[in-house]
Amino acid sequence: MESSQGSQNEATQRQRRKSLKAMFLVLVNCVLMTIGQVGGPLLLRIYYLHGGKRKWLNAWLLTSGFPILILPMAFSYLRAQAKGQATVLLVTPRLVAASAFLGILLGLDGYLYSFGLSYLPISVSSLLGSTQLAFTAIFAFIVVKHKFTHYSVNAVVLMTFGSIVLGLHMNGDRPSGVSDGKYLLGFLMTLGAAALHGFIMPALEYTHLKAGMPITFDLVMQIQFLISMFATLFCTIPMVINKDFQAVSKEAAEYGLGETKYYMVSIGSSSNAVADHRKYWSDLLLHVPPGRSCVISSSSCPAGFCCTFLAREIQC
Repeated sequence: MESSQGSQNEATQRQRRKSLKAMFLVLVNCVLMTIGQVGGPLLLRIYYLHGGKRKWLNAWLLTSGFPILILPMAFSYLRAQAKGQATVLLVTPRLVAASAFLGILLGLDGYLYSFGLSYLPISVSSLLGSTQLAFTAIFAFIVVKHKFTHYSVNAVVLMTFGSIVLGLHMNGDRPSGVSDGKYLLGFLMTLGAAALHGFIMPALEYTHLKAGMPITFDLVMQIQFLISMFATLFCTIPMVINKDFQAVSKEAAEYGLGETKYYMVSIGSSSNAVADHRKYWSDLLLHVPPGRSCVISSSSCPAGFCCTFLAREIQC
């Protein structure tokens, strides 16, 4: 009797430790998302403000940091090898095809966002980006059958109206030299980017749910690596056509803040994208119930408000 009760207590404690670990990992990844969503727009806007003009370059930077995923994948492989459970490749041809499709969408999303930010101030861009939460909730309902509750509806309504109210007090933020046509185009591009990103997250979760195999850390990381790789390749093609790679050195030499800061801004944009687009998905999908991870990943939208006020302080 005592032995049975002791085993039950041990199982309870083990489950509690597992839950605390899961909560900690989700919290860490939400912090990383927030850093990416605050720092990324600021750096991209600084790039445009001081003479940067390469929109496909910025889109490319948003996904080009994917090789860093090799480090956690290698560590996980070595740990599994020590236990005699190592498997090099988990993705199937079907998952590769799905990753290619999502990668193309992610690359297109990055271009739309980069294009919109070239004509909009961060205040407007961040507010439009916060509508991603509403799009995510809608597509989560359609794609992964995540049911609406009065809690989720209240959250979407409050955040959306909060963005509108804040936007009504952002007068005179239009960048100088931007015509009405370009401003409207930037507005539509940014809104389209928010809608597309709102679809990508539920679609990514759907891909994992339909993988036909257990969702493990290694599987999630490999899929995320492929998605980011295909997104980078998608952005590389127009960069080659436009000869953006050859123009980087010239643009850096003519950059308003100097050549060194040009490369610092570029590297910083790529680093922020790593924090924003990659690291969080593995832990969210492994530790959050299906249908909720894509909504939680949008919970960093309030970071857009912080980004708005920081932008006004540095006149972005």
